[in-house]
Amino acid sequence: MDSKRNVLKMMVAAGMVAVSGLALAQSGKPVRMVLPLAPGGGSDTVGRAVANEMSKSLNVTIVAENKPGASGTLALGDVVRAPAGNPTFGLLLGSTVAIVPHLMKVPYDSVKDVKPVVQLGTTPLVLLVNANHPAKNLADYVALSKRNPQSFGSYGSGTASHVVGEAFSSAAGLKLVHVPYKGTAPALNDLMGSQVDSVVADFGAAGQHLGKDGKLRALAVTGATRSEAFPDVPTFGEQGFASMNELVGWIGFVTSANTSNEQVAAWGKAASDAVRVPEVRQRLVTLGYSPTGTYGKDFEKIVADDPARWGARIKAAKITLEN
Repeated sequence: MDSKRNVLKMMVAAGMVAVSGLALAQSGKPVRMVLPLAPGGGSDTVGRAVANEMSKSLNVTIVAENKPGASGTLALGDVVRAPAGNPTFGLLLGSTVAIVPHLMKVPYDSVKDVKPVVQLGTTPLVLLVNANHPAKNLADYVALSKRNPQSFGSYGSGTASHVVGEAFSSAAGLKLVHVPYKGTAPALNDLMGSQVDSVVADFGAAGQHLGKDGKLRALAVTGATRSEAFPDVPTFGEQGFASMNELVGWIGFVTSANTSNEQVAAWGKAASDAVRVPEVRQRLVTLGYSPTGTYGKDFEKIVADDPARWGARIKAAKITLEN
């Protein structure tokens, strides 16, 4: 009897998603997708690729708008303020809801005002040095840093790369000097020019500079397992720093709290299906993401739990925007 009820519930839920998608198509209104990054970057292209597949499956027009700046808060603020009659969702980096509110004031409640739609993928962060740097592995880097404190660049104060760098510095008993940049590209350019000792970044930006003839060397990656795209790079945990395993970022779509559950379910399923399209999945993997397509209650839990998890690390490492 219980199994029949479960099957019935699944059929009803699927029907609601289908009806919602049909309603969106019949409304004639385009859907806005707000992107927190400048056009052309890796995460930006992923968002657009997923939206393109969603547009086809839901039979709606999705219009992309870029609103970069302020650690993603400009874009998220636009999304949460969107009127109920103007369907809008936005691409979100997990740090915008999990990290930024601990370090700066934001004009919204990043949990109560946000309704999760779908997680597209998770991404580890990687500690990088110049290919000519004397440290060949993490142990070398720690030993060198204890003799001569190293600097580490991040793609901005209050970002995941900032927190990961400070958390590692604390875990290893080091005094790494934080150098914030306005984005990953300038940080990596200075690293390749030996103007900063190391950089914490994601594989999406750094991957093209790695490899046998690359200008950069990856010493360690966060996460409990090695990256699918870069399996030769050992985790921090493998090298004695298991506390770094859980510091993994994610990318996904969210919308405002006033968006109907039916509409969120339609977007979530369409985006999750899009992640399974081979071309989209490969784009994510190439950028260093592990594709997930998680939506519904599972993604809601991630968004709800992340602020406390990252907040604990921020507090333990005594991170402020002055670090």
